[in-house]
Amino acid sequence: MQPNLYMPAPVCLIENDENGRLRVRKEAKDILDGINEPVVVVSVVGLYRTGKSYLMNRLAGQQSGFALGSTIESKTKGIWMWCVPHPNKEGHTLVLLDTEGLGDVAKGDSKNDGWIFCLAVLLSSTLVYNSRGTIDNTAVEKLHYVVDLAEQIKIRSTAAADDEEEGEDSDSWRVKCICSAGNATWVVRGFTLDLEIDWKKVTDDDYLEFALNMRKGVSKKIRDYNLPRECIKRYFPSRKCFVFPFPATSHQDMTRLEILQDQDLAQQFMEVTGHFCDYMFVNSDVKRLQGRHIVTGQCECFTK
Repeated sequence: MQPNLYMPAPVCLIENDENGRLRVRKEAKDILDGINEPVVVVSVVGLYRTGKSYLMNRLAGQQSGFALGSTIESKTKGIWMWCVPHPNKEGHTLVLLDTEGLGDVAKGDSKNDGWIFCLAVLLSSTLVYNSRGTIDNTAVEKLHYVVDLAEQIKIRSTAAADDEEEGEDSDSWRVKCICSAGNATWVVRGFTLDLEIDWKKVTDDDYLEFALNMRKGVSKKIRDYNLPRECIKRYFPSRKCFVFPFPATSHQDMTRLEILQDQDLAQQFMEVTGHFCDYMFVNSDVKRLQGRHIVTGQCECFTK
């Protein structure tokens, strides 16, 4: 990333206006407009107050930045952005997107949650899906709902592109967003179970694939069970899973992650955090559009 665009802290990319509609902040748009090199876009989504911002700070190579907070109140509103030089890919910018937590009781707006989630899917080259405790059916169905919504937007955008070629007026900016995330990393926080299936030890990835396994049969109940799993596996052909233990044993330490040193956190938690960051740096691809065109910060899919 160009030196004059160094960001010492995140800025708000997407916010709700006075009418509750989502809009792009000019400050963030100006920063993106100045990035003319390929971008690797990593976004994180999940329930509020589950540690999403901590992971984004670690990917930025910082102890703090994205707001963590230590109370039940959600700190991140909308979508916040932090652009940093990619640590592994010279001449590339790592764009980190931290999203408003889903299910915030103070906001109580599931429709807004859905659009925030959907934007994160469409904008990212790698989606980090943060869940708590286990990979349960509710989390699977929620991801399926958003993936289905994103696919509907892609279909509508394709139709808009066809109209545009015929000279008809269309929302052409939407065409720029036609691209599945492709890569998904499922992060399970506060995992306390044994990684065993049928009395055999399994890996984190095995656990994810087990949760996405489809059942045999043709009944409506089985079809309803299989549909979200089939959709997720098709939309995210590349999948990875990390299970994180609790970062600390005491409640006091859990609320002070922003100021604790690495040696003050649980060793296993820090090991998983290191593996997670290494994996993301190596395996998160450059953001591409339909036709495999490489995206820079100047692409309209970020700034319209």
